Amino acid sequence: MPDDAQSHATQGAMRATGGHTGSGSDRADLVMDALKQRIIEERLQPGAKLPTEAELCRELGVSRSSVREALSKLAALDIVTSQRGKGTQVANMSLSPLVESLLLRSSARAGAGTGAVESVAQLREYLDLGMAEGVVRALSGTHHDNLHDIVARMTEKALRGENFQHEDIEFHIAMTSALDNEVALEMVTALWVVHSIALRDLDDDVDELLLETAQAHKRIIQAAEDGDIFAYRGAVIDHYRPLNMIIDRHEAVQQHANSGGSGGSAESTLGDCGDPEAPPAALTAQAAAQQREAERAERAERAADIAARAQRAASFADIADPTSRVSGVL
Repeated sequence: MPDDAQSHATQGAMRATGGHTGSGSDRADLVMDALKQRIIEERLQPGAKLPTEAELCRELGVSRSSVREALSKLAALDIVTSQRGKGTQVANMSLSPLVESLLLRSSARAGAGTGAVESVAQLREYLDLGMAEGVVRALSGTHHDNLHDIVARMTEKALRGENFQHEDIEFHIAMTSALDNEVALEMVTALWVVHSIALRDLDDDVDELLLETAQAHKRIIQAAEDGDIFAYRGAVIDHYRPLNMIIDRHEAVQQHANSGGSGGSAESTLGDCGDPEAPPAALTAQAAAQQREAERAERAERAADIAARAQRAASFADIADPTSRVSGVL
């Protein structure tokens, strides 16, 4: 790459550091920042060529080892990729590194019971509820045969007792695509992958609630097409309810086991081993499920109240000044 084609990003980075010549790690960070800024300012897309190592050394005034360290770190983040004969290019810049970190975290915590599954499930639910208004706005008044076909296939498989993972991710990708937000789509996909892998230990229990989950997907798309934000949020909560019930049951059994019960017999599973006055695991699970359900109902009520206040505020703003839309009243 000619010297006169040196990017503004590189020049700015050098000015900001005053020709910084600190440690090798610092210089590698400088190279990373310069390359990331170049990608942003020049709007480089995956596959676009980047300067060679020699060009970067000359442009930034750093050693080849610092350049290689920077490229190695950026490659680990899926920002750049280097291939023999092709040089360095912009990579896919996906959320793959995030997925791998979440997978490792989930795996490392597997010994702690259902904590990892619950954390990922909660994050997915928060994300789906947060995107609700945008999805409903985008799909209101439309009809999507592909989404209804996906739900039909889910239902057919559920009735046969078959898992429908392929249809599930296809459904969520299609729904999120309505937002035309690549980051949201990447995040939804990444969390779905982590969630699916974390669920492997619960597969036997998940199967029994397949039909209820499939029906929740049907209510989600129907509410979105009807433009009913409240029904949509309720359907999203229903979508995660079967899984939360399973998590509650597993947690109760595990807590009972940790408190001194053993899983060797039906009596011990019900809490008759150890403390004779200990409540049966089934009752503990039921109480936990009821508490969790009450908390979700309270969250849904708060969400509905917030939405109602927002709608009233927007209506008031239209009356006061039709050209000005009030946001941030909350």
